[in-house]
Amino acid sequence: MNNTEGSRSIYPKPAAFSLSTFSSKDFIVKDFIEGLTETSRAINRRSGVPSNAFDPKPYIRTFEAALERLKDLDETLSEKESELKEGVRRAEIDHSRTLERLGLKFNSTLAEFQRLDSSISDGGGMAVRIGGQLEALDKQRQRAEDAKFLIQCYTEFSRGDMGRLESLRRTGRIEDSIRCAVVSRQLSLIVKRTEGPGTNPRTKELIEAFSETLEQDLLRQFDDAYRKFNIESMKGCAKVLHDFNGGNSVISNFLNQMDFFIATGKINAGEVVIETTVEEKLSDPDEGSPGLEPSLMALVNEIRDVMKAESITIKDVFPFPEQVLGTFLQRVFQQSLQQRLEMVLDKTSTLSPLAFLRTLQASRACVNTLADDLKAHGLTEHPGPLSSTTTVLIDQNVEELFVPFLQDRGYMEKEKESLEQLYSGILLKFGMFHEQRKKEQNLGVLDRLKKSRERAIEKVLDSDLGKSQSDALSRIIGLERKSGKTGQLSEVVISETDGKLNVESAKRMLKWLAEAVGRSLELSTPADTPKDVTVLLNLLIDNMRTMYLDTALDAALETAEGQTKGEPDLNYFLEIKPATTIMHLMFSFINTALIPLAQTSLTVRREMSKLTNTTLANLEQKVNNIIQRTVDMVISYVTVLLSKQKKSDFKPKDDEVSLTTLQTPACQTVCAFLQKVYEVAKESLDGANLDGFLNEIGSGFRMLLLDHLKKYQVNQAGGIMLSKDITKYHDIVGKWGVAALKESFELLHEIGNLFVVRPNAIKERMRDGVLSRVKPHLLKPYLMKRDDYTSAGIEKTLSAELS
Repeated sequence: MNNTEGSRSIYPKPAAFSLSTFSSKDFIVKDFIEGLTETSRAINRRSGVPSNAFDPKPYIRTFEAALERLKDLDETLSEKESELKEGVRRAEIDHSRTLERLGLKFNSTLAEFQRLDSSISDGGGMAVRIGGQLEALDKQRQRAEDAKFLIQCYTEFSRGDMGRLESLRRTGRIEDSIRCAVVSRQLSLIVKRTEGPGTNPRTKELIEAFSETLEQDLLRQFDDAYRKFNIESMKGCAKVLHDFNGGNSVISNFLNQMDFFIATGKINAGEVVIETTVEEKLSDPDEGSPGLEPSLMALVNEIRDVMKAESITIKDVFPFPEQVLGTFLQRVFQQSLQQRLEMVLDKTSTLSPLAFLRTLQASRACVNTLADDLKAHGLTEHPGPLSSTTTVLIDQNVEELFVPFLQDRGYMEKEKESLEQLYSGILLKFGMFHEQRKKEQNLGVLDRLKKSRERAIEKVLDSDLGKSQSDALSRIIGLERKSGKTGQLSEVVISETDGKLNVESAKRMLKWLAEAVGRSLELSTPADTPKDVTVLLNLLIDNMRTMYLDTALDAALETAEGQTKGEPDLNYFLEIKPATTIMHLMFSFINTALIPLAQTSLTVRREMSKLTNTTLANLEQKVNNIIQRTVDMVISYVTVLLSKQKKSDFKPKDDEVSLTTLQTPACQTVCAFLQKVYEVAKESLDGANLDGFLNEIGSGFRMLLLDHLKKYQVNQAGGIMLSKDITKYHDIVGKWGVAALKESFELLHEIGNLFVVRPNAIKERMRDGVLSRVKPHLLKPYLMKRDDYTSAGIEKTLSAELS
């Protein structure tokens, strides 16, 4: 059956595809299958619309056709693959042949290269040998030319001609100056070696003259370069002059041109001027040290800056920087700094020993700080550490700077002089007061006393202390200058206060000594420290113990012993408190600040401890003597007061006693006196010392009262008066707060009650309380003083108790 153009096949025609379909990048298997199935759906013959009923036949026909097409394509691909593999095999054979051919060529080339390399190496060694020979020949040629030039110059000098070297010198080029210097030095050596009878002396003179001229010329060149700060030219000249004559002239020239030495020379040529306020602070031990004198401080700071700045130049210019730096350091320390230091110290020594010492200490500290700064900086070794040689040189110069002031223990003598002056000043009025007191006691003549006082004042005015212009020292002495006059001190006015111990004065003395101790640790060597602290200890004991404490304690004891009549004046006892306080301060200072510093010398430390212990024991003994003497004196005076008790006081008439009647006059005077004693003791003593003192007086007083109650007959009304006295005594002692006296005065109080209780209650009273511990025969003397002892049957009651 033939199909026309518009007719359709019963089965769908599969889509056409080729190899290009599968080689496309967009090829997807799923899409390819769906394309085949789209063309395989059955078409309704009548309507021309695909039928919904599934018919597998179109799909089978389509897929069969597609498989046939795929087989054709597979065969085509197999044929192409065979052709390509054959082509690859032929290409690999050609490639292998090419590699073999190239390998042969490479091996041949490598062998040729190795042969050439060997040839080149042999040629290089030969070239080095030839170069060395040429260099040696060049040196020989140069030496020959130099020898020729030297011979020519020597010949000319022997004929009196310097033209050849002179023309070379006048070129002004540093290279020519260097050559001139070398030749000149060689000519000098030739002249020295050939010097003899046949030598022309004129030749030597000409060479020396030329050398001097050349040296001056080089120095001028160095000066010009220094002013322009042309480092390279300076370096060249320094090198030549070092080789020429050791370089001493160029070093001196370099240092002499420094603005620093020019400026310090002008400064040191003037006088040292210290402001008045600074002068006063330097001499005032109560003021802190004002530090270093300003001009000296400025010089030290300038030295620090100049050394650091110039060391850079020295390092860049000189071929021997450490030698130049050493010379520079010595000139700085031994000339500029030493000169100014001596001027400042000489000036402060005219003010006072303390002013000199403080300035010396501040100077030493400042110079040590300068040395440490220079070492840390490194100078010519900057930024590295300073060389050991220069470090030693700096330390040596620092030590030599202060040797004149510290050697032979002269420093400690100055320290001792200063403290003795200050201590003499602060103790002046105290000593004069007690000197007058002794003379007054011995002489008792006012006129002679006045003359003695005037002589003492004149002695002070004529002393170095009195002549001092320092207002600070005048204040320490307690003197004032007369207006309109200089160098004269007004008459000393002495009061009772000047003769008393003053804790603040002692603190000032210890403070001054502490400053001296600290200064000695800085200025003296460690080996001298034990000797130094021994000197200071002796000085402290001589003044604070002997001149101050001993004088005051001896005066107090003398005053106490001199009071034999009337009510004792206990004002002297007030010296005990400041004395013990000062002793505590002094010995605490000795044990913590002085003795430990002598630990490097066991012998010195042992002697210091022995002296300290002896001093303490002597002072404590004096204090104990004063206390004991006062106890005895108080008990003695209380005895006197009790002896004034009237017999009628305890045996008055009935109408003379009432509930409002106070204690007896004797009791009132005793209690008033004991209150004074307590007030003085409380102000003078404290703690265990106060309790011990009051216990001694209270115990002695109790014994006096126990004995006192045995002396007077007592009636009924008198018993009331006696009881009031005992109660008053008990109260006055109870206020002292001494526990040891409480029970003993309770006994006294109960004994007093025996004079007022009814006769029939005495037996019970004796068996109760504190009286129960007292044997009856001890109470009998008191009961016998009752008027009703016999009449009221007390005697019988007591006899029964005794039996």
